[in-house]
Amino acid sequence: MKSILKIIKATFLGGILFLAPLVLLLVILEKGYHIIQKITLPIISHFPKVKILGLAIEEIIAIIIIFIICISAGLVARTTYAKRLIQRLENGILSFIPGYSFIKKTNENIMGFESNENLKVVLVPTDAGLQFAFLIEEINDNNFSVFVPAAPNPWSGSICFVEKKDIKEVGISQKEALACIRKLGFGSAALLKDKL
Repeated sequence: MKSILKIIKATFLGGILFLAPLVLLLVILEKGYHIIQKITLPIISHFPKVKILGLAIEEIIAIIIIFIICISAGLVARTTYAKRLIQRLENGILSFIPGYSFIKKTNENIMGFESNENLKVVLVPTDAGLQFAFLIEEINDNNFSVFVPAAPNPWSGSICFVEKKDIKEVGISQKEALACIRKLGFGSAALLKDKL
């Protein structure tokens, strides 16, 4: 009974961590759309009331402006100054949000962005046997911190400190490991063949 409650709790919390950035993005886009609409309405009021694919001209123009702002922000984000500012924000504020770094790196991998820090997939011993883990950082020559994700929800898990001798490299990608975890281990035979 306790294990079922633990799985439900982990899945619920993982769902919140997954949905929170999406909801935040939708709120930001909606607020941005309403702000831009206040700017475009006085200009568009002189245009004829025409609808294209069910959207009024002011709605289309507001969407185009939001798109241009997002593209411009993306270009600015590539500058050295912006990268330093984002790094300071991540180190100072965002690092205190539980799971932020892991979720960011995972989303970068899923979306195909190159990350400066690739999370290496390893196996580490636990009370239940070997488990997938993501190598977070080297503490010293002999000790590492790893994140051991929970199944079926890899967004929750635990941080462990493991000796180098207990880490087994498997040579699979983060995306493959996450898919296997979500499927409760299905596909692990092919994934770990000749590696155990």
